[in-house]
Amino acid sequence: MRKLLLFSLFVIIVLLLTNLKQTQVLTITSNETNKILWSRSVTEGDLFTIRFIHSVEKTEVDEIIRIGKDDLVIDSTIFESFGAGLPFDVQQDQTMRTENGKVIIENIDRHVPSIDVFIGQVIANHTLLFKGKMIPLKDLSKPGTSLRFSVTRENQIMAFFKEVIT
Repeated sequence: MRKLLLFSLFVIIVLLLTNLKQTQVLTITSNETNKILWSRSVTEGDLFTIRFIHSVEKTEVDEIIRIGKDDLVIDSTIFESFGAGLPFDVQQDQTMRTENGKVIIENIDRHVPSIDVFIGQVIANHTLLFKGKMIPLKDLSKPGTSLRFSVTRENQIMAFFKEVIT
């Protein structure tokens, strides 16, 4: 009888956990191993930044990304000077302005399912800026490897415990 009660309780807990409300999670996954290296709960409209040093210009570039409904939205980019591979004009509803010596392109509004980043091996120093924290991507995976940023869904309890543990 006791075993049946414990088993029933276990089944109820599993059903509760699997049927709880799903929450959005920003996830960084290794493209080589498909292993989740980092994840945090997010809500639609949250912003994060991928910062790196431009290989030619040797200046910081910030790519500001917004959490969409079920995707990522490239929101804006900030850089110090025009150069190889950096934008020099705007499209449709985008705006370009300068502020404090930096060029800011806003309203990019490009929806993508994921963003792949190869961690620089020499100078790039790719860094995630998320909710006031700076996370060097080389701390998640070795330079030269590829990471994928994406939005996934998880039940709220599992997402909470992952954040508490890491």
